[in-house]
Amino acid sequence: MEYKIAKLDKMAIVVSIAATVFLIGLSIFFIIKVPFGWAFAIFMMLVIIISYLLSPKNYSFEGADLIIEKVIGKKIIIPLNEIEGYIRIPDFTKLKVVRTFGNGGLFGYYGMFSTAEYGSVNCQLTNSKNIFIIKSKKGNFALSPLEPDKFEEHLKAIASGMTGEIEIIKPIPQEEMERANPLILIIPICIFILTIIIILLNYAQLPERIAIHFDFRGNPDGWGPKTSYLISGIVPSSILLALNIIIFFFARRACSNPGIPNFLVIIMSFIQFFIAYISFDTYWFNKYNTHLIPLPYSIAVFVIIIVLLLLFYYRKIVNKKTL
Repeated sequence: MEYKIAKLDKMAIVVSIAATVFLIGLSIFFIIKVPFGWAFAIFMMLVIIISYLLSPKNYSFEGADLIIEKVIGKKIIIPLNEIEGYIRIPDFTKLKVVRTFGNGGLFGYYGMFSTAEYGSVNCQLTNSKNIFIIKSKKGNFALSPLEPDKFEEHLKAIASGMTGEIEIIKPIPQEEMERANPLILIIPICIFILTIIIILLNYAQLPERIAIHFDFRGNPDGWGPKTSYLISGIVPSSILLALNIIIFFFARRACSNPGIPNFLVIIMSFIQFFIAYISFDTYWFNKYNTHLIPLPYSIAVFVIIIVLLLLFYYRKIVNKKTL
C-alpha cells in the first residue's frame, strides 16, 4: 500500500526557491565574469538537480517491507519484522536536532540528523510536522506521510501482526547521553594562536606593496599594501575559530554520539590550518618570489584531504548506529 509524502512545508519551499534562484544567478555571474566559469556553473546546477533527485518520493508497504522511494536512486527498505517501535512527533523542529550529513530544506529534509532525544536519525522528510520516527534494527528513520493518521494505523496493524504489539519508543534520558569533551577545542585555539604569531612575525619583513591575490597557476594578479596581509590572515582565522566553537557547542547539544562534534572540530581545524599555510605561502612568495608548493598542487591536496575526511566522517561516525 502506497502513502504519498506530505507537501513541502513553508521553510522547505522558501529554502528551495531561494537556493535555486541564488545558484542560478551565481552560475550566470560565473559564466560571464570568471574564466572557466562554466565549470562552476555546471557544478551549481548539479547541486540543484541532484538535491531534487535524491528527495523522498513516497512511502509504501510492500509484502514484509516498509519502502522509502526517492525520485531516483536506491530505495530504502526497512523489514517490518525488524521494527522495534515508533514515535509520532507533532513538530520535528521542537526537538534538539542538528544536521550531521544531510539536506536541510532544498526539496526536503533528508540524510543523517542527530537528536538529543532519539539519537541518530535517517530523515526522509518533506515536512517537519506530524512526522514518524521509526526505530528498527537498521537504525532510526523519520518519515512525513501526507495522511499521518492512516499511515500510523496501517503501520501499527501490519508491524504488530509480525512482531507482536509495537511499542512507542521513549526519549533517551539526558543523563545517559555521552557528551563531547570541550577540551578538543584546544586544537583550533592553538592553531589560531600559532597563525596570529606567524602573521605578526612575517608582517615586519614584507615590503610596503605586496602580491595579495594569485591566479590558479600561482601567478600574482592582485597587489595591495602590506596591511592587506594582516587582514587576509587574521580575519578569516578569527571567523573560522568562532565558527568552530559555535558549531561544536551546537552539535554537542543535540548529538548522543560525541564523535560527531569532535570530528567537526577536526575538519574545521584543518581548514584553519590551510588558511595559516596560505598566509605563510603569501609571505614566502613576496619574500622569495616563489611558492612553497605550486598553488595547483596545494589546492588539490587540500581538496583530496577534505574529501577523505568527509568520507571517514560519514562512514565511521555519522552512519554509526546510535539508538
